[in-house]
Amino acid sequence: MILSYGMTNIEIAKILRKVAAAYTILNESRFRIIAYENAATAIEHLTSELKDLWDDNKLQEVPTIGTSIITHLNELFEKGRVAYWEQTFKKVPSAVFPLLDIPGIGPKTAYKLVVHLKLDNENKAIEYLKKAADEHLISSIAGFGDRSEKEIVESVKLYEKGLVKENRLNINQADEIASQIISYLRNGEILGSLRRRVATIGDIDLAVPTDKPLEVISSFLNYPLATEVIEKGPTGASIRLTNGRQVDLRVVEPSRWGSMLQYFTGSKYHNIKLREYALKKGLSLSEYGIKKVKTETIEKFENEKEFYNYLGLDYILPELREDGGEIEAASRHQLPELVKLSDVKGDLQMHSSFAQNTSHDSGLSSIKELQLKAKSLGYEYIGITDHNPSTKNHTKDQLIEELKKRSEEFERLNKSNNNPRVINLLEVDIQPNGDLPLPDKALEYLEAFLVSIHSEFRMTRDEMTDRVIKGLSHPKAKILAHPTGRLLGKREGFELNWDKIFEFCLKNDKVVEINCYPDRLDLPDTLVREAVKKGVKLSLGTDSHIADDLTNMKYGLDVARRGWAQKSDIINTWSYNKMIKWIRG
Repeated sequence: MILSYGMTNIEIAKILRKVAAAYTILNESRFRIIAYENAATAIEHLTSELKDLWDDNKLQEVPTIGTSIITHLNELFEKGRVAYWEQTFKKVPSAVFPLLDIPGIGPKTAYKLVVHLKLDNENKAIEYLKKAADEHLISSIAGFGDRSEKEIVESVKLYEKGLVKENRLNINQADEIASQIISYLRNGEILGSLRRRVATIGDIDLAVPTDKPLEVISSFLNYPLATEVIEKGPTGASIRLTNGRQVDLRVVEPSRWGSMLQYFTGSKYHNIKLREYALKKGLSLSEYGIKKVKTETIEKFENEKEFYNYLGLDYILPELREDGGEIEAASRHQLPELVKLSDVKGDLQMHSSFAQNTSHDSGLSSIKELQLKAKSLGYEYIGITDHNPSTKNHTKDQLIEELKKRSEEFERLNKSNNNPRVINLLEVDIQPNGDLPLPDKALEYLEAFLVSIHSEFRMTRDEMTDRVIKGLSHPKAKILAHPTGRLLGKREGFELNWDKIFEFCLKNDKVVEINCYPDRLDLPDTLVREAVKKGVKLSLGTDSHIADDLTNMKYGLDVARRGWAQKSDIINTWSYNKMIKWIRG
């Protein structure tokens, strides 16, 4: 088990689930199995990379990860393998583990299939299982039968299409699916991690308050994009869509809407802490309401605010429900007033079609088109941050001339149409040695610029930190863009010493970006929380390459709000006059 560079939280969680599966087959303690499954779930839902937390000695801060698992994770990160886990895996036929990727096949079922079908090739286990099903060998195994065999065949088909297991959606994709179904039902609310605005989403959960539950469920089951009814009952149903996604619906009478909404929004750890808090008051919580333990009477709630207020707490917004101190803050009436989309007065990262010979991809929309879209959003200003000109295709003098012409064009645009104002920025690469690719004379034609890393990610933490600080040290470098370099589900972010980065920013009046592009959402919310605690200012940039993408600002706001950011923490809430004064300062 070699720990390669870029090992994701999903991959680490999969290893922990593999341990739990082995323990299940070996009939180990139920508590050990649950411990590994809970740890895997917690790691899957982290918005920071586990390796970064390990670097900062913060593994103990991850909910549900105990000292024993932390010890093994230390070994994993230090040596690239865990001897004890490898010994455990050797006690189980290796062909078992690939079968666990197929939905509906648990550890003991996989073990039984492997033993009875004599599957001895780990690399071809699924292929041989499919062949066994085609030959009707599964139905002859005790405890299976024709129905089980058919279900396994269907599950293998889904697996082969890549529509199951660990294939999480980015939040914008989940939003689109959920909004289409809610629009079709003409009522409803999202639940779970999507309502808490987590960056990536698994299955989609919805709820509808109604006095006619059977009608709503029937309508849901007839949704045009549904290909399979997974489950149905009097209080809800589950369907699979043409894209392979599972959507779960719950229906509830309006008088219990608040209780149900709170219960199924989560997170798991927020709800556990809230139940413990309620029990101390002699109260028991459920999706049906709040029960007085002594009298067994249940209070119903039509909305969540009443639910939280009944417990003596201020209303806790869904984005904060992660057991990060929000319940304690709510009891002291000290919850933050989170930044809102209506507070935003401008967008500080977007790419236009003005410059074509850039170091990276140029935008598809003209500056005028970006302006028009920004105007429709009510913005006072936009920062045009095209990538710096390619140094391979320009001489030093040409670089200077290129930015001079660009500056003149921006001045002309602002004179002809200053609503919203266009700020002459640039996104400049930080080279591996920390230098900037443009001569100072060229940078003089910018009002300011963002710095970012687009290459050579495999540097040590200290080397990368020094590189970033050197690049950000230029007087006109104001913002560190997409600071970790992560691409959700595709690339782990690089490692930085965040204490050192934040300290530098505070001392030198620099800002860290929350990149709103749904594939990035970078700075992650956990680091936003750290920045807010330290007083580091944050910016929002959609990183748009086409005008319509300016609407992605809401996803950056989600990240900011999950990080407890208030209006005062986000510089995009500044007026144009205040913004330009800071930029030119």
